[in-house]
Amino acid sequence: MRPVNSMRPHRRLHFLIMTAFANSLKITLGVPTNRGVRPRTAKCLLDLVAQNKYYDWHILVPSEGYTIAENRNYLAIQALNNKSDYLLMIDDDMVFEPDLLNRLLANQKEIIGVAYHPRTDMQDKLKFLDETHFINLETTTDPKYKTTFECHATGTGIILIKCEIFAMLTRPWFVFEYYDTGQVKLGEDWYFCAKAKKAGFTIWTDPSLKVGHLGEKEF
Repeated sequence: MRPVNSMRPHRRLHFLIMTAFANSLKITLGVPTNRGVRPRTAKCLLDLVAQNKYYDWHILVPSEGYTIAENRNYLAIQALNNKSDYLLMIDDDMVFEPDLLNRLLANQKEIIGVAYHPRTDMQDKLKFLDETHFINLETTTDPKYKTTFECHATGTGIILIKCEIFAMLTRPWFVFEYYDTGQVKLGEDWYFCAKAKKAGFTIWTDPSLKVGHLGEKEF
């Protein structure tokens, strides 16, 4: 990082304002896992914290939950208990740049996720605009979807949530819903988004962030 005194005046002022803002923020960084954190993900997490020391970090890696939903609920409870301003959840198979949190915060949204590939060769980066209509972020030329936009729901592979939202919603916040046949009807991520929207909150996606989703290869 360049010394503050060597920056141009407007950049120096922006840096000082952002640093002062960050110094007042408490962030719970939660990495839910039941299989261990990928080495590349671990490096990204270390870089994230090391290059953003001005935040008051509370780092948790819950692994005891029988499902990922249990681990996410645990993280939300702990974030409330330690009076964090935001919960940043990052799954154990995501890779990202060290400026991830700063860029998500810059959007000034209460719930914001990112765009990333599922772990399959068959799907592009898709975001649902409502229950039946979606946008393909790989092929769209609409500039509206090149920057932060409101969406129907977002995955929780990487998501930033303002903690006061959890206090306004009834528990549990993350739940799998099932059909009578036992098949999953709704994942815990979309369940949370639906619950938040019903309470009047909006869901946002920042598609500009460089994010990878690790499988047998990077998607």
